[in-house]
Amino acid sequence: MGRRGYILAVSAPSGTGKTSLCDRLAQDFDFVVRSISMTTRARRDGEVDGKDYQFVSREDFKRFEQEGALIETAEVFGNWYGTPRKPVDEAILGGKVIVMDIDTVGAFKLKKMLGEDCVMVFIKPPSLEELERRLKSRGKNTPQELQKRLSEAEREISESKDYEYVFTNEDFAKAYEQLKQIVQAEAAKPFRNRSG
Repeated sequence: MGRRGYILAVSAPSGTGKTSLCDRLAQDFDFVVRSISMTTRARRDGEVDGKDYQFVSREDFKRFEQEGALIETAEVFGNWYGTPRKPVDEAILGGKVIVMDIDTVGAFKLKKMLGEDCVMVFIKPPSLEELERRLKSRGKNTPQELQKRLSEAEREISESKDYEYVFTNEDFAKAYEQLKQIVQAEAAKPFRNRSG
């Protein structure tokens, strides 16, 4: 009996805690692997190439895109992001859940392309006020960047109605339980457990 894997496409406004939730899921389950996105943006303090992102030049990114090595690409805040095809194909065929934090544009592209091999999850912040507080406490954004992120958050939240699962991250432990339940519910679906 071969289990078919899938992509867990997790979207949330910046500052909602999606990266921590996705990382925890991959730590706790051996069949869950993190997708490492490729990006042209500069590496931030503490980020590790090949662990947080694959950091590449714009030229290399465009070349990978033209060669068909990326499933989807999106420009976010002036930088390019993309999902490498090979690890995704290998994970799905190998019965793994490949979890990726991805913006709404990328998630909809993946869903259209992969159908039932892509499960869309949206994590909401408790409120825009709380999101603003979290982003300010990071101290990484200029006032203009902060406004840009908050208006982007409003757009993303309005698009969450088309996701398969939506929940709010008010409390990390509770939000993590909800994410785990989604993975368990999806694993139990008959079409993911067909033989042959």
